[in-house]
Amino acid sequence: MKSLDNLKGIIKHKANRPNIFFIICDALRPEHLHCYGNPNDTSPVIDKLAGEGVLFKNVFAHTNHTLPGVVALLVGLYPITKGTDPPWGLERLNRKLRRYKKPFDILHEDDCIVAATDLIFLDDMGPQIKISDVNTFFRENKNNNFLLWHRPDLLHLPYNPAPPYDTMFLPKDFKMNQSTKKKLEVVKTAQIIHKPELISSTEMGTDLTQDSQEEKPAATSTFSEEDRTPIVALYDGLVRLTDMEVEKYLKQLKELNLLDKTIVVLTADHGEQLLERGSLGHSSCCLDGNLYDENIRIPLIIRYPSVIPKGKIIDTQVSQIDVMPTILDILEVPMPDKIDGHSLLPLIKGERINFKEETYATTPPAGWQALKGDKRRIWCIRTPEWKFIYYSDPENKRESYELYNLEDDPQEKVNIIESQSEIAKELKKKLDEWIQKESFDKN
Repeated sequence: MKSLDNLKGIIKHKANRPNIFFIICDALRPEHLHCYGNPNDTSPVIDKLAGEGVLFKNVFAHTNHTLPGVVALLVGLYPITKGTDPPWGLERLNRKLRRYKKPFDILHEDDCIVAATDLIFLDDMGPQIKISDVNTFFRENKNNNFLLWHRPDLLHLPYNPAPPYDTMFLPKDFKMNQSTKKKLEVVKTAQIIHKPELISSTEMGTDLTQDSQEEKPAATSTFSEEDRTPIVALYDGLVRLTDMEVEKYLKQLKELNLLDKTIVVLTADHGEQLLERGSLGHSSCCLDGNLYDENIRIPLIIRYPSVIPKGKIIDTQVSQIDVMPTILDILEVPMPDKIDGHSLLPLIKGERINFKEETYATTPPAGWQALKGDKRRIWCIRTPEWKFIYYSDPENKRESYELYNLEDDPQEKVNIIESQSEIAKELKKKLDEWIQKESFDKN
């Protein structure tokens, strides 16, 4: 990868070509933003960003842990679905990426600096330079054309916002018992919190992603419903701190006269469980991951005043892989041949199109923290009305399925697969076809 010093002064800002700034918040649940319905004032800056651009209400990630979600977002390809031991077979993923011309390749060829604060262990997403500070990068490249992606990670466990943000959103009349207080100490200190019967690869000493300088404190705990209120308050406090971080970047862009010349995209890599089913965090934190909406629904806000109308809200179900094609469409840059996603620009412009509201997701239940040899996988297909989920445990020769009517049961509590067998059969066929298409055996 080229260093920033080698690129300075070489790539000049093209006339009328916008920059791109991706803010990919780790584990940000959209409904915890005020602009997505949170009654608390958690996100005044992000709310303003949404009011100056377009907000997509129904956006879905394709996994529930970081690396495959970020890759899907920035490459426009579905993540890998099978054929490897955890942690997601990085070498095979890199080999797969080498076969495609990717958006970063195209932008780099078009004299755009592609930079990141976090290269997430991958060499083959395309040309990138690693930078250490977002605002310094903006200042040093105000005359260059750039794409920068940054991943704020405040919302990743542990949840430990500094005062007053730790209690800012706690109901004033809430009385905390001693049991909950003890559990909050775990929530404030552990990066991995799982049920007693589970164990992470970090605890086994086999976490291949762990930097030798980085500690990943792990703990076991079980939670009750009364623990949820103060935990959600901690999470919402971190949302507010994330909002303040975003404010710093937008303020810098404005001071440099770059804000209106930059496509600003705010989204997330995946969702986050907040005890809806007894677990806390996403798959790599709780080892009990799933593909219910709390884990895969993500926010998406795009601001670029010269193209995107202010205050537009879109209900259409869209996918994480649709984001990069949308950016390329705005830039009027040719789309890679093998890209899976579709541009959202026609929806933004209000054009009458037949948009395919169908998306897929996959995950190992323990994400990065799966133990070697754990071949369990979960897959799903989601439409605006239905969610069909397939669980596979080949080592124990077990399979199971779930079907939910999302219009009648948005919390996905009642599995109706027995009473809706024809719908299940139709969705299973589509999901099986997608699994075969995305399998390493076919790529």
